[in-house]
Amino acid sequence: MILFRAIIAAASVMALTSLTFASFLPAELGNWRLLSEHVTDLTASWELGKWTSASYVRFEPSARIEVQLMEGPGPGELFVPEGIISTDDGPIGFLSTCETLSIAGKRAILERGDVTGQALAVAMGTRTVTFEARGISREELLDFAENMIEALQDER
Repeated sequence: MILFRAIIAAASVMALTSLTFASFLPAELGNWRLLSEHVTDLTASWELGKWTSASYVRFEPSARIEVQLMEGPGPGELFVPEGIISTDDGPIGFLSTCETLSIAGKRAILERGDVTGQALAVAMGTRTVTFEARGISREELLDFAENMIEALQDER
């Protein structure tokens, strides 16, 4: 999750202005409902993109997924290494595993840990979307991510 927090921190360094509440993400994805969404324009001397932060909830069984969508030239493109990578952070980390994979035709990195939960980052050209969750299965997270990616591709 350090990678994903670094992406968010990099965007926070830029001047953040124009907090709006227009919905940019789907209100529903299967049995998941959009609970909250905040869109922040990223600007310096020019428009650098936007950062959309959202929470999705499922009521039965209860679960939550945090979604971060970074887009535009400011955040830049997410680099996902080519090939298949599957590793862990060994004895000095939190025993997290990390793997590369493809979701809806897009390259992605999935990090899973007993303490930290799951974090998934998906490269979508000038967009990067991340998903963070605890208490749901890997398959549930990947299914949610695939549905979100397809919805984001459909909006263009």
